[in-house]
Amino acid sequence: MAHKCLKTFLRYRKKIIKCIYGRVPILVPMNTPTATDQKVLLIFTAVKTEFDAVSSAVNHWTQDTPSSVRTTVYDEVVVEQIGIRGRNLRHVLPKYAHSRITGVITAGLAGALDPNLGIGDVVIDSAAKDADRVVEFINAMSGGTRVHKGPIHTSKALVSTVEEKKLLFAQNHCLAVEMEAQYVRSFAEHRKLPWLSVRAISDSAVDAIPQQVVRFVDRKGNVNPFGVTMGLAMNPMLIPQVVRLGKNTSLANKRLGEIMGAIIRSGWPF
Repeated sequence: MAHKCLKTFLRYRKKIIKCIYGRVPILVPMNTPTATDQKVLLIFTAVKTEFDAVSSAVNHWTQDTPSSVRTTVYDEVVVEQIGIRGRNLRHVLPKYAHSRITGVITAGLAGALDPNLGIGDVVIDSAAKDADRVVEFINAMSGGTRVHKGPIHTSKALVSTVEEKKLLFAQNHCLAVEMEAQYVRSFAEHRKLPWLSVRAISDSAVDAIPQQVVRFVDRKGNVNPFGVTMGLAMNPMLIPQVVRLGKNTSLANKRLGEIMGAIIRSGWPF
């Protein structure tokens, strides 16, 4: 069985890596100078696929919305990639020490803890002051429930097994788990800035995630093709799980981009 999986991987390795990368076009990172007179909405993502999904939404907003009718709350929307667990946050934040930041959003994927959440569902952290109004606005504009509101847990380590998810849900009743938002929230609260945490579900409460996937991403949050190739070649039994995760990730990133576009157009922070 393992030999058959290995042969399949070697035959389709390019497609597998593409699936992990996602199907969102790769965009050039946007940066802002250390000091600026422009009002900036700052969005943090962990990994490249999240960055691309959010950047695509920002680009659509920039291209489709005339400057004369845009919100006056901010002049520019900036997306930064901070890596898993926010490892690069300390290197990114000094750039904005003297910027006129109007709001901060953590946007990315998460694992569901609540069994009622499915792949592609979006959760906004209820701890944010404006969570109620943002959810109400998005759901009203969509004509149906598109976004859930509830607590989101920030974990220091990957919560990968169904048993771990079940235990965490029983302990804290959080809807989802991720690995960066608390660090960004601390920065926002220190600067007395409004913040949001927006997460799209990429694995359900009954989906196990291989621990090895953490090694497929480098410190900056970019997929490492060599790491993927070696990791799956050494353990080809993971291939079906990784392919399924890649497809779920693509769907979740698509939904993340849609919701982030709606939030930007809403004029938040209110």
